[in-house]
Amino acid sequence: MQRVKQAIYAGMLLLASGLVMASEKHQLLGAWSVDVSKLQQPDPKPRSVTITLSEAGEGHYKMAVDIVDADGTERHADGTFSPDGSATRTQGSLDVDVVAMSMPSSRILVMGAGMAGNPTSSRVFSLSDDGKHMIETIIRHQPDGTPYMRVNTWSPK
Repeated sequence: MQRVKQAIYAGMLLLASGLVMASEKHQLLGAWSVDVSKLQQPDPKPRSVTITLSEAGEGHYKMAVDIVDADGTERHADGTFSPDGSATRTQGSLDVDVVAMSMPSSRILVMGAGMAGNPTSSRVFSLSDDGKHMIETIIRHQPDGTPYMRVNTWSPK
């Protein structure tokens, strides 16, 4: 009987800690800018890239991406998503029109993206160990199917 009580107590503690985690704000919320000189892409590199992650109410989030191209042209893309992995439409991007997002912890955001019915990339955004940067790992595939990765480091804006 004592073990049953201990098991029930342990379960209640786990449930309570889960509720605390669920109410904890996601640590990637806010605006982040990348050092464009370190982007692993061909020239011309953009002048700036900013990602903003914000709460959108009722358990939803909004991600906006603002890019200033090398020639000064400004582009904006955004989408509102539920972090349950369900697909949702985005607008304004040249290579993403649908995403599925999840937030497995308060420090991680995982995104699968597609365009025109085809997969484009998978991305994992995570808070650095020191809490000062957002690390983006991008997984794409060569035309022959060989995967490759790129890593970008973002700073709070």
